[in-house]
Amino acid sequence: MRSRLQSGWLALALAAVVAVAQESSPPLTLTLEDAIEQALAHNRDLVRGALDVQRNRLAVEQAREATRNLQVTPLGSAGAGEDREQWRAGVGVSAVGNYGTRVGVAATANQIAVDGAPTRRRAEIQTTIEQPLLRDFGPLVQQEPVVLANEALLAARRVWERDRSALVVQVVELFETLIYLRHQVTCDEEFAERMSGLRQLAAARAEQGKASRTDVLRMEWQEGEAQLRLETGRAQLAIRFQELANVLGLPLTTSFTLVPPPLLDLTTGETDEALAVALAERPDYAQALQDVETSSRQERLARRRLLPNLRLAATQTTYGEGPEWSDATRLDQEDWFVGLTADMNLNLRGTRLDVARAGVDVAVREHVAEIVRNRLAVEVHAALAEYRRSRAALALAARNRELAADRAELARTLFTAGRAPADMVSDAETDSSSAMLRELAARREAAVAAYRLLHVLGTLVPAPKELLRPTSQGTES
Repeated sequence: MRSRLQSGWLALALAAVVAVAQESSPPLTLTLEDAIEQALAHNRDLVRGALDVQRNRLAVEQAREATRNLQVTPLGSAGAGEDREQWRAGVGVSAVGNYGTRVGVAATANQIAVDGAPTRRRAEIQTTIEQPLLRDFGPLVQQEPVVLANEALLAARRVWERDRSALVVQVVELFETLIYLRHQVTCDEEFAERMSGLRQLAAARAEQGKASRTDVLRMEWQEGEAQLRLETGRAQLAIRFQELANVLGLPLTTSFTLVPPPLLDLTTGETDEALAVALAERPDYAQALQDVETSSRQERLARRRLLPNLRLAATQTTYGEGPEWSDATRLDQEDWFVGLTADMNLNLRGTRLDVARAGVDVAVREHVAEIVRNRLAVEVHAALAEYRRSRAALALAARNRELAADRAELARTLFTAGRAPADMVSDAETDSSSAMLRELAARREAAVAAYRLLHVLGTLVPAPKELLRPTSQGTES
């Protein structure tokens, strides 16, 4: 009952696939290079990652603008009372520099009219300079929002670059799996056809008393197994084609004609050399080192908060005033002021705890970097071993396939001549088909292992050089 249900579902799935294929456009001929290029340009997950990178890039610009704090402010007020009227108008401009220096310039005009008294008019230009000292002095403190935003951008770009490399491996796996499944379907079709012929021959001989009914039933069972594998392979092939279309960012109804790629042959060196390449080319290891640099900077910032917060302020005003605007616009008078303010909490226990915690965070980040390095060493060793194993397994599988094919051909000849039993030829045919599929599977594993090794080394899709080293941003100044 279960077998009938499974066969029914498989038939239904295949009918749906055939119907979709008939409505779709002609097959798209695709090489592995074309598939990789298509995926890198149109994969939906990568597009989302690129948008995330763009969002972080805008966040950097926003942080720069907020840190510079350039303001152009209109100034104005007006009022009237029982016996007086006054108004004020002007514009002010201010900005903050890398060291926290805030410079502002304001130009205003004032007029006060009081009943029974001459109207007073005043024009002035005021320049204000504020400079933080000690705690908040210098780029280390002032540029921290920009540095954090830029580090978030670099982290997003590193993740995106690793996603691109992983996507290439995924495309290769799907591509090679589809080629394997296509060969498997062809192999099962040929095997089923051969078994059908052998079954008919065995049935004829059974009627002549030259073969047993058991031999015929065995061949019928092997033929049925081949048909079941054939239907399953066709269904898997249709599903995998949809997965490939989705990964490439194409409609799911797209049909393909895949061009088998040549086997990638790599020259592998020693494990230490491969690890050195991975440490130099992997953006995720660069991110671990960047986290160490970030935590060290955060520790320096925490120590800065132990210092008192001093601010130096200076104001210089040039103005003119009188009953007429001609008097006010002479700007023939001057005034200035210099002051120093201090702000400090004498209870520094909380601040010292922040320093201690920042020191622990540095140790944690250094430990994490060492963990990442060891993990890379394991990945490199495993990828190298898998690549070498897969190449050796492919050579053995090719030899076994040749031996199995020769055995099957000999068994068919002997069975046709009546010199071999039916079970010998059926077993030989089954072993030959299995050996061919094992060779195809070994080739698929060898192809994927080569690309996975390049992915582990970080050279499959090389990342930009600025992402492969930690950036030291912010200084003690």
